[in-house]
Amino acid sequence: MPTIFRYLRYLPALLLILLSGCASMSPEQCRQADWRQIGYADAIKGLPGSQINEHASACAEVGVRPNLDAYLQGRQQGLQTYCQPENGFQAGRRGNGNLGAECPVQLRYGFLQQYDFGRQIRALESDLSSRRSDLDSNRDRIRRNNDRIDRIRGDLTRSDLAPDRRKNLLDEYNGLLSRKDSLLRDMPRLEQQAAEAEWRLTNRLRELGR
Repeated sequence: MPTIFRYLRYLPALLLILLSGCASMSPEQCRQADWRQIGYADAIKGLPGSQINEHASACAEVGVRPNLDAYLQGRQQGLQTYCQPENGFQAGRRGNGNLGAECPVQLRYGFLQQYDFGRQIRALESDLSSRRSDLDSNRDRIRRNNDRIDRIRGDLTRSDLAPDRRKNLLDEYNGLLSRKDSLLRDMPRLEQQAAEAEWRLTNRLRELGR
């Protein structure tokens, strides 16, 4: 029997493994589910209320239906723990979804306020990362440009260099010198932009007491 056909008998099991890897719950977890505890766990992890739909889809494969009342009771308890200002800040800073609308009313304002602050910090951190990346890229271009200049200088010392080749190298060399000047002129501006972005981030964190 060809090798490929010997392995085909394992295909259903392999597909089951792959599908379960994408599911929110395994068949065994569905059968043994404590839906109150699952609702609580989903909430303290900051997962949205729609997560119950993922569980329902996963457990439908084995004929298990979630206990929605128990799940929601657990979720409300979990939200009491999750909807704290610090979690709001960290969720905003990481770019996670905003569960503020699901938070208990008495916790909602503090969570949403800090979530917004976290988003501000995320934007400032992203800007700083971009500025630093621009600066690093320019430094790398300068390094590669200088390496090429050095190689051409070495080639131009060769006595057996053909006239046409020498002319082409000289033209390239002059172009590289001009490019080097341009890249070096960009450095102060890029360094200043990175420094200003770092200051904005540091200053905002200080204003927020962080």
